[in-house]
Amino acid sequence: MFFINILLVLHNVSFKLIDSINSKLTISLYLSENYDNNSIAVKDLKSDIENTFKEIKYIYKNKEEVLIELQKKDSELVKIIEKDNPLPETITLQNIKIDEYKELNKIIENKLFILSNINNKTNDNFSHYSVQYERIVKIINILNMLQIGLYVILWIFIISIFLIIYSIIWNFVFYYKEEISITRLVWWSKQFIYGPFSLQGIIYSAISFFINIFIFILFIKNLELLFIDSYSSDFLFKNIYSILFIEFIVFVFMWWLSGFLSSRRYLK
Repeated sequence: MFFINILLVLHNVSFKLIDSINSKLTISLYLSENYDNNSIAVKDLKSDIENTFKEIKYIYKNKEEVLIELQKKDSELVKIIEKDNPLPETITLQNIKIDEYKELNKIIENKLFILSNINNKTNDNFSHYSVQYERIVKIINILNMLQIGLYVILWIFIISIFLIIYSIIWNFVFYYKEEISITRLVWWSKQFIYGPFSLQGIIYSAISFFINIFIFILFIKNLELLFIDSYSSDFLFKNIYSILFIEFIVFVFMWWLSGFLSSRRYLK
């Protein structure tokens, strides 16, 4: 149960980390000089994006706003260009989900004519939309591979846990099968077999469960020491008692089921 809890933390932390990386990815569309926020094509682009994607943030910045933003990053550069202000009107797209990039790309490609640098596509020209998209696709592919890899690791871990549990139960039954056979030979009832094993199982399960709770809560409380940002503590702390109660029910059920099936095999 402790390892399953660790898997829960690993899953939550990993996918929030992936979402955090993806949230920092933005697409910047630099308009050509013939287009601005009042152009019909630009309005159509905005309408298509907002109607198709409810959560994508569409931010329009005119030349002056882009210049002010650049000034915060590089004031010396602004001093050189602020007289003529050659910076283009800019559309920034944020909060794009991983599975939305392909559909968004189709919408933007229909309006490529409104963008600047259309014919100046080079690998180092990040102002070109296609170059931006190609680089983002590479990042998205890596994130998708990480997601698949995490699910593979989770399933391998879960299967390994069940194999270990099965092996332990099998060894336990094998070790006690002669004792069970002798008990049956002297005509003792099933209660004399189920009783001691049930009591032993309850004691082992209770002790191990509370040890699991103690170690897991200690782990959660120190989670911020392991990660710069406590990605999962908010979810786990809010639901910790519900999670532990559900785990306790599952723990008791698994103990009862494994005890019943393993002992029943040798009671015939």
